[in-house]
Amino acid sequence: MGTLLGLGIAPCLAADEVAHIVMGSMLEQQSSYAYRWLRLIYTEAFRQLNVTMTIRTFPAARASAEAIAGNVDGELARGYDYGAMQSVLIRVAEAPLVASDVAYTRDPDLRLSNGWESLRGTSYRVDFRFGYPVVQQRLAAVLPAGAFAGVLNAELGLRKLVIGRSDLYIDAAEIVEPMLASAEFRNAGIRQAGLMERLPVYAYLNRKHEKLALRLAAVIKKMRDSGEIEQLRLQAQKE
Repeated sequence: MGTLLGLGIAPCLAADEVAHIVMGSMLEQQSSYAYRWLRLIYTEAFRQLNVTMTIRTFPAARASAEAIAGNVDGELARGYDYGAMQSVLIRVAEAPLVASDVAYTRDPDLRLSNGWESLRGTSYRVDFRFGYPVVQQRLAAVLPAGAFAGVLNAELGLRKLVIGRSDLYIDAAEIVEPMLASAEFRNAGIRQAGLMERLPVYAYLNRKHEKLALRLAAVIKKMRDSGEIEQLRLQAQKE
């Protein structure tokens, strides 16, 4: 079951009359800085549109399935290419922040200095998190079938590194870094092998909310240009 944040009922109004939105999030660590920042950004952005918001957190694959099925109104954090991989959701045109896809390892000699191309021609065993179709697509372009596999969540990906069942785990740094500070992984010897890609992070809404998506994009742009998003970043760091 996803974790429910906020109050209110599921939306049932027409797209131009929305009073409440339920958004899915695949950020697993609700106490993480990235989650807090996104929550603050979109709570404020929707408030400026007189819309309240509830966030439900799911594993990445489940978040996608719930949004595509219409069980939630959209997703808070997906990359640009995600929009081309499904036809139900539309991208909110303005991205409030940029996330980093990073490869993690326990091998002290393993270095990846050329992003995804660093993997081409290698024999590394690579894991990624289910529900990240863009990452899966990137891996399929540089590695043969069978060289990479999906795991259910970041904890499992890191645990496979610890017991030597994989060489690399690729995920968003904003998700992994808080876990590396936890008691389980603090002394596990896991480190960054290389930055794979930096990607703008967009919200996606169901197509029935197309008018709201346009209005939300305008608010996000205004918040970024005015410095409000940066102020919310500092607030998220303090929480």
